[in-house]
Amino acid sequence: FVGDKVAYALGQGLKVIACVGETLEQREAGKTLDVVAAQTRAIAERVSSWENIVLAYEPVWAIGTGKVATPAQAQEV
Repeated sequence: FVGDKVAYALGQGLKVIACVGETLEQREAGKTLDVVAAQTRAIAERVSSWENIVLAYEPVWAIGTGKVATPAQAQEV
């Protein structure tokens, strides 16, 4: 799904900031790296070049909740 959206945007001549990240449940289950890797793979399978893509880590649990990822948490990803 995310790979299709990125490929479509690139095909329209856009540059893409692709945000990847896990839910709080996934983080607490120790699945952060698995989730982010799967999201990144989904993009890699649909694009031939990363030239116009910026990959950003944005955990879902930190969006609009008032919670923030610490620099250490972001760095581990």
